[in-house]
Amino acid sequence: MGRRPKAATEAAAAPIEAMPATVPIVRRRRRSSIVDHGAQAQILIDSLLRGRGVSGASQQEALAVVLWARGVHAEAEELKTLTTRVRRAKTLNAADRQVALTLNQTLLDGVLAGSLIVGVNASGTVSFRQAA
Repeated sequence: MGRRPKAATEAAAAPIEAMPATVPIVRRRRRSSIVDHGAQAQILIDSLLRGRGVSGASQQEALAVVLWARGVHAEAEELKTLTTRVRRAKTLNAADRQVALTLNQTLLDGVLAGSLIVGVNASGTVSFRQAA
């Protein structure tokens, strides 16, 4: 066997009063990114109605906005699995998808924060404008 390191022998020789009584154990918690789709849908629909004013919004328009938000979350999960497999990410054009996802997440965060108002065009595409 070898010699004990100097730090270990000094710690063993130190008086007991100098050593801390207990060392707090810090455990890492895994961050969970569970999305509350119900609360998010309510915020999105409120934003849609605020943007439409007195004209209101149809069920199809509200559904288009909510499905757009869920599509953003689904794309994020899909790209998360693709980035762990580098070869598959290259074949499925993950870099371009990542740029589009970043843009969509930024728009979604703006709507949820209240700085953007979401709307639906006559063609059925989701549009955004600055909140007043």
